[in-house]
Amino acid sequence: MNSDGLSEFLAVSRAGTFTGAASALNVSVAHVSRQVGRLEARLETKLFQRSTRSVRLTTAGEQLRKSSEKISDDLEKAFQEVSNTQRKLEGRLRIASMSGSFADQVVGPALNQMAAQHPDIEIEVDFNPRQVDILSEGYDFAIRAGPMQSSGLIAKPLTSRTRVAAVSPNYLKAHGVPRHPRDLKDHQCLMTNSKFWRFSENKKQLDVMVRGRLSLNAGPAILDACMRDLGVAYMALAGFGDTFVTGAVVPVLQNFWHSDRSIHLVRPDRRFSPRRVDVAISHLETIAKRVEAKERAELEAIRSH
Repeated sequence: MNSDGLSEFLAVSRAGTFTGAASALNVSVAHVSRQVGRLEARLETKLFQRSTRSVRLTTAGEQLRKSSEKISDDLEKAFQEVSNTQRKLEGRLRIASMSGSFADQVVGPALNQMAAQHPDIEIEVDFNPRQVDILSEGYDFAIRAGPMQSSGLIAKPLTSRTRVAAVSPNYLKAHGVPRHPRDLKDHQCLMTNSKFWRFSENKKQLDVMVRGRLSLNAGPAILDACMRDLGVAYMALAGFGDTFVTGAVVPVLQNFWHSDRSIHLVRPDRRFSPRRVDVAISHLETIAKRVEAKERAELEAIRSH
């Protein structure tokens, strides 16, 4: 349906003059007259009786005014309901997230905080290492670790993560201190899902092949093995908890630890997203920055150990 000229028609019927309508719409009188003329031509009837001093609705014009006013009121009500919903933050959020220390430190606290502040929001978080199909599975966004591949989605870095190498004091006494990442060839390394560990040397990436008889893909299991003197652990700082403070583990290779912005928030490429999604992302970014600042201070203290 073509509604061109309808807003101008309603403005004239309310103001009683073309000049008043133009002022209300903040357009020229010529524009109002032209749009009303086009509407009359399309309907093949006169909507106004015009004189030099006044404008009066014809019978057809009065009929159109009544119908259009109802439509206008219904639209205004619909717009207001949408606006109120946006401000009130109603509806459901569906999020997929990697598990692990970042989920424990950032994702959980951020979304719990949002739930406490907005009681009409429903939040579903799927903590799962599986890479979900955001669009087909109906997620608002996902939080992923590792390099991002081209997928037609928007990937936004959330935080940097520093991998830290550590051993138990007993392991250190028995096997000595690795001075360079290449020395790890002579050590038992607590493997994850890769045979290569990435370090930094002179601001460049250094990938070193490592070996070990234990392969584990969970931070708590790696830490437990490390404290049992079974090898060198290399994982995100948060995975070590307070073990550096208690002395249960000691840092090694401090000058080679690698940092990158490897945790991303991935979302569909949509021009307009519900406000609840934007608010959730804002909560995540705020908590992530706070945790990142705390981690930087802890890293400085550990490096100076």
